[in-house]
Amino acid sequence: MASHLEQLEKQLRHAAASRRYKDVSRLAAECGEAVQAFVRALPKGDPRAGEAGRKLLDLLSWALVMTQAARATCLADLRRVATANRYSRRCGEPGRVSVQLDA
Repeated sequence: MASHLEQLEKQLRHAAASRRYKDVSRLAAECGEAVQAFVRALPKGDPRAGEAGRKLLDLLSWALVMTQAARATCLADLRRVATANRYSRRCGEPGRVSVQLDA
C-alpha cells in the first residue's frame, strides 16, 4: 500500500509540474482515497495515520502552490503579449515599427 501511495504522489507531482491540471485533480482525489483506505486498514491509534494525513496535506499544499505559480506565470505572459501587441503593427501597415517577442 505504501508503494502505491508513493507512486500516486510521484504522478501527482509530475502532473502539477507539467501543468496537466485535469490529471492533478484526478490524482489528488486518488491520493485522498488511497490515504483514507490506508488509514482505515491501520489499527486504532497507530501513529502512521497522522503521518499519512500530514504527508497528504503537504502534497496537496505543494500542488496548490504549483498551480497558483503557474497561473501567475501565464497571467504575466498574457500581460506581456497584450502590452507588446499595442506597439506592433499589422502586416502591410506602413510607418510603424514591428516588435517580435522571443519565445
